[in-house]
Amino acid sequence: MFAIVETGGKQIKAIPGQTIQVEKLSEANDAKVSLSNVLMIVEGKDSKIGNPYLKNAKVNCRLVENLKAEKVIVYKMRPKKGTRKKQGHRQWQTKLFIDNIELDGKIIATSKDTVKAGFPPKVDPPWAEKPASTKRATKKKEEET
Repeated sequence: MFAIVETGGKQIKAIPGQTIQVEKLSEANDAKVSLSNVLMIVEGKDSKIGNPYLKNAKVNCRLVENLKAEKVIVYKMRPKKGTRKKQGHRQWQTKLFIDNIELDGKIIATSKDTVKAGFPPKVDPPWAEKPASTKRATKKKEEET
């Protein structure tokens, strides 16, 4: 069971019990957010498709945190002119935990149902993890001497 939701100009697959990252939302941490621009709901072999959106369909989420995405490097160079400009940019994003999917006021899928069905948890992007400490490498060098 999943839904395709449009938010921030992008279409995202939303499975209850997993986290997604979307364009920054203005709500505070632990706020409840409902995404009403649902394009499609798939339930096994059955699917409901909107034109363009499904009426009375919502995806209820919990806002986990606001964070910055991976850095994008913008490099401009004019050949033979000696002009170079390098800039970095990190876009703000919001991490959402999907609680359930509603259709016509009835909850049709929850995060508990998804865990029972055996869906694997979604892996966070690599930039969300903190890099490993370099202390181990220095300790090895001290032990060798």
